[in-house]
Amino acid sequence: MLKGKKIVLGVTGSIAAYKAALLVRLLVKEGAEVQVVMTPAAKEFITPLTLSTLSGRPVLSEFFNSGSGAWNSHVELGLWADAMIVAPATASTLGKMAAGIADNMLVTTYLSMKAPVFIAPAMDLDMYAHPSTVHNIETLKGYGNRVIEATAGELASHLSGKGRMEEPENIVNVLKDFFLAGSELCGKRILITAGPTYEKIDPVRFIGNYSSGKMGFAIAEECARRGADVKLVAGPVSLPTPHTAIERVDVESAREMCDAATSLFPSCDAAVLCAAVADYRPSVQASRKIKRTSDGMTIELEANPDIAATLGKAKREGQCMAGFALETNDGEENARQKLQKKNLDFIVLNSLEDKGAGFACDTNKVTIIDKDGKSEYPLKSKKSVAKDVVDYLVKYMLLMMLFLVPATASADGEEMNARVVLNASKIQGTNTEVFTLLQDALGEFVNNHKWTGNTYEENERIACTFNFVVNSYKDDGSFDCSLMIQAMRPVYGSSYNSVLFKYEDPSIKFSYQPYDRLEFVEDNLDNNLTAVIAFYVYTIIGMDLDSMGELGGSEFLNKALTIANNAQNLGDAGWRAGSGNNNRFSIIDDYMNGAMEPVRKLMYMYHRQGLDTMFGNVDNGRKEVASGIALLKKAYEDNGTMVEKEYIKGRLNLVVNPVINAYNQKLTITSVQTTSTGYIITFSNGTKATISKYPAGSDSNSKLPIPSAITL
Repeated sequence: MLKGKKIVLGVTGSIAAYKAALLVRLLVKEGAEVQVVMTPAAKEFITPLTLSTLSGRPVLSEFFNSGSGAWNSHVELGLWADAMIVAPATASTLGKMAAGIADNMLVTTYLSMKAPVFIAPAMDLDMYAHPSTVHNIETLKGYGNRVIEATAGELASHLSGKGRMEEPENIVNVLKDFFLAGSELCGKRILITAGPTYEKIDPVRFIGNYSSGKMGFAIAEECARRGADVKLVAGPVSLPTPHTAIERVDVESAREMCDAATSLFPSCDAAVLCAAVADYRPSVQASRKIKRTSDGMTIELEANPDIAATLGKAKREGQCMAGFALETNDGEENARQKLQKKNLDFIVLNSLEDKGAGFACDTNKVTIIDKDGKSEYPLKSKKSVAKDVVDYLVKYMLLMMLFLVPATASADGEEMNARVVLNASKIQGTNTEVFTLLQDALGEFVNNHKWTGNTYEENERIACTFNFVVNSYKDDGSFDCSLMIQAMRPVYGSSYNSVLFKYEDPSIKFSYQPYDRLEFVEDNLDNNLTAVIAFYVYTIIGMDLDSMGELGGSEFLNKALTIANNAQNLGDAGWRAGSGNNNRFSIIDDYMNGAMEPVRKLMYMYHRQGLDTMFGNVDNGRKEVASGIALLKKAYEDNGTMVEKEYIKGRLNLVVNPVINAYNQKLTITSVQTTSTGYIITFSNGTKATISKYPAGSDSNSKLPIPSAITL
C-alpha cells in the first residue's frame, strides 16, 4: 500500500528520535519515498547523516541551505507529499502546531501540508496528561490530523506510564491501513449537497438559514480522500474546495440546487444530501427593493421542490442515498418518517437541542438511522463526523454490491485483461529487482487504468499480452526494449479466441527508476513508456470495437492517432512521421486512412457477423466470413504498404483458411478458376470467393497461395 507514496517524516527533539531511523528504514522497504524534516533540537538526539543515508535524500532542517543559500521550500513539500508523519512529536511541537507558531522548518511544512498528517506523540507521562497537552491534541484532531496515541511503558525518566511513542512497525501499519482505505471509493461518483439556499424576496433581502456548509464540505473532502469522484452542489457559502477530485457547482436557490442535483444524480453511485434547503420561497420576487411602510408587509410563500424526495423517486437499483435531518423535537421519529418517505437508505440525525451540534459549529453530534436500527456517536469535530458518515456509506455500498445489484459492481470495470511479461535474460550483472518492479508496475498500469467511459463486464475485458524484451539497460534507468503485442477476442458461444491485433515494436526507449509512478495524461505526454502503452491500448480497444460494430472503434483509434501526433517531441524514432512505414505513427496513420477502411469493415464482418453468428446459424456465419474475402482483396489492391503486411499478412490463415475449411464441411467446390491475379472459387450453393495471388506493389513474401483445403 505504500509503494510509490511520498512521505514527509517530521522528527522532533525527543529521546524517541532514535526510533525515526527504524521508521525511515521500514517506510523505504515498503516502497515509499521519504523526505525527513528535523527540528534543530532533534539533531541533538540523532544525526541528519543517519536519516539521510537511510532515506536516500538530504535531510531538511533550516529554511535556507547554509552552503548554497538555496531556499528549502516548505510549500513544495506540502504539494509533493501523499502524507506527513510527525514522529516523535514533543509537547513543544504539538503546541506550536496547534497554535500555528511557524518558527522552524517542520511546523512551517506542517502548515503548508495538503496531504493527511499523522502525529505520534512522545513525552513523559505527566506532560502527556497535562491539560494543555490534552487540549492541543484535541485541537489538532479537530483540524483533521490523525493522532497515533502514545502507549504505556517505561519512559526515559525511568517512570512508567503513558507517553511512549508508538513502535515504528505499528505506525507503518497505520499508514498502510489509511492508504488501503483511501481506495475504498476509487472509481465511484458521489453527489453531495451542502450549505443553505437563499430565496429572494427582492434584490437585497432573502429567506435563508444559518447553515455554514461545513458538514457537507467535510463529507465531500472525506469522499475525495478515499478515491471518489465528488460532485459537490454548494449553496451560498465561502468555503474552499482544495481537493482536485471535487467538482463544485455553486447555486443559490432551492430550485437551482434541485436542477443541479437531478442532472448529476443519474450518473452517480451514491448521494449524500447534507444541504439545509429552504422549504418555501416567496411566490413573487420583487424586481426592485421593497420600501418600508408603516402598514407592515405580507409575503406569500409557496413550496420549494423536495430534493430528497425527487432523487428518491429517481433512484435506481444499486444507487445509495443518504439524507440529513436537523430537528428540534421528536428527532428520531421525524427522521424515520423522512427515511421512508424519501426512499433514503440511511439518514443522519442531529439536533439543535444538543450543545455544539447543528449550525455555525465546528462540531456535531449525530445518530445514523437505517431500517435495521441506529448508531449513536458522541460530540466530535465535523471532520471526524464526516469519517463516520463515509464509513457508513462505504459499508452500505459494499453490501449493495455484494447482494443487491451485480451489474453495478462491474459498471466501472476496467477494459484490459493484460498479461505483462518483461524478459531481461539478455542483461547480466545487474540488480534484477528493477525488472520485477517494472513488470508489476506495467501490469498495474495497463489493467487498473480506466481507458474509456464504457462499461465492461469481467468476461468482456480484452485479453492481450505485452511481452517486453530488454535489449539494453543502464544503471541510470535507461531502457531499450522490443515489445510484442497480441490481443484476442472471444467468439460468442465458443471457447475459440480470434486474434484482433498482433505487432512487434522493435525499439522502445525510456527511463524508469524503482517505484516510479507510471502516469498517463492524454494532453501532456512526457513519458515515452506510458505513451507507447496508451497508444497500443487505444489501438486494441479501437479494433475490439471495430469487431463489434462497423467502424465502431473510431473514437479510440483516433485517440491512438492523437498520441502518435503529440508524441513527436519525445525523441523516440517509433513516433517519427515520414521516417518509413514500419513505426507507430505510420501504423495508425495508414490504418485510419480511407484505403484501409475495407480492412476495418472486414473486422466486423469476420468477427461479429461471421464467427459470432455461427453459434446460432452456421451457414449465415460462414457466408458473412466468405464475403469478407472481397474486402481483403480490395485492401491488398489499394495499398501495398507495410501496414497491410502487419495487419493483414498475419491474418491470411486466420481469415481465408477458416472460410474455406468451413465451406468444405458442408459445401462442394464446383470449380476453381485460375486468373492472372489469383483464383475464383465457386461453391455448390453458387457462392463465389475471389482470392488475389499477388497483391499489387508487394513482394513475393506477401503471396497469398491457394489454401490447401481447396482441391480439384
